[in-house]
Amino acid sequence: MKLSNERSLQLKQVYPVLLVYGVMVVLAILANFINPGFLSKGNLYSVFKQTAFLGIACIGQTLVILTGGIDLSLRYVILFSNVFAAQMINGDESKTWSVLAIIVLICIAIGIINGIGVYHLKIPAMVMTLAMGMMLYGATMLYCKGAPGGHASGIMSRLANENLFGVMNGVSIIWLALAFIIIIVLNYTNFGRSIYAVGTNAEAARYSGINTPLVLYVVYSIAAVMGGIAGFLLLGYTEKGYLSTAASYNMDSIAAVVIGGTSIMGGKGGYVGTIAGVAIMMILSSLMTVLHMPEAGKEMVQGTLIIAMLLLVNVRQKKA
Repeated sequence: MKLSNERSLQLKQVYPVLLVYGVMVVLAILANFINPGFLSKGNLYSVFKQTAFLGIACIGQTLVILTGGIDLSLRYVILFSNVFAAQMINGDESKTWSVLAIIVLICIAIGIINGIGVYHLKIPAMVMTLAMGMMLYGATMLYCKGAPGGHASGIMSRLANENLFGVMNGVSIIWLALAFIIIIVLNYTNFGRSIYAVGTNAEAARYSGINTPLVLYVVYSIAAVMGGIAGFLLLGYTEKGYLSTAASYNMDSIAAVVIGGTSIMGGKGGYVGTIAGVAIMMILSSLMTVLHMPEAGKEMVQGTLIIAMLLLVNVRQKKA
């Protein structure tokens, strides 16, 4: 009986991940059928390069959702980082890493404030992070006076656009490295287990000896730092800062995490599924662009897919 229960639990945990990777493969084949050449090496490289930016941003969103929250400040952190870096660096390579360090420190402070608001002030995560996002947007507009200036340094452009070792660009390599680290952390460390415990029941986690506020400080700080890094790297891709940078990343990141099998209620899921969720979002975006679908149609398709994935996972888990 015990072995049977353990096997049932393992199936419930693995099924959402297998499902999302299956959907990813089917969508890729469908995209290649509609647009021959989609699965060509050159196109896959282009899609993977664009996927890396959202993938980095989704690291933080995954952690926040695992704790039972949602980060709506993500898009504004990315925008702030992008515009701030462009004006501070303005093509000067010697300033590249010092500006990145400043961005990381600011993002850590943003994350800690979000964590304090969520845990100590009992402000719902959605409200707290949205308010933080609005403040960041205002600060960004004041900083650039409504007209972003400056541009990326040469090393940033090379990271985002040139192949390293003839395989993939630097941003993709950074994403893979960060993905590997976060998967190890979530699955094999006490901190990872604490994240799941807080997401399942924050009060029970606190009574069991877990430092719940510290977990939330770190999670929201990681989320902000990942957003800051994504915005910094996006500058290398676009060359200049734009107020429209990452305009859809709040909803895209939430959609990718949920499609990837992470429960919106927290405590279940992980970044392995999110990777496939990000890929699905990018494949869909590419496919709908080929079909000349309007933005409203894209949002309808994304919403339908999220509901369909949730229904499939819930039905299968009830049967397991």
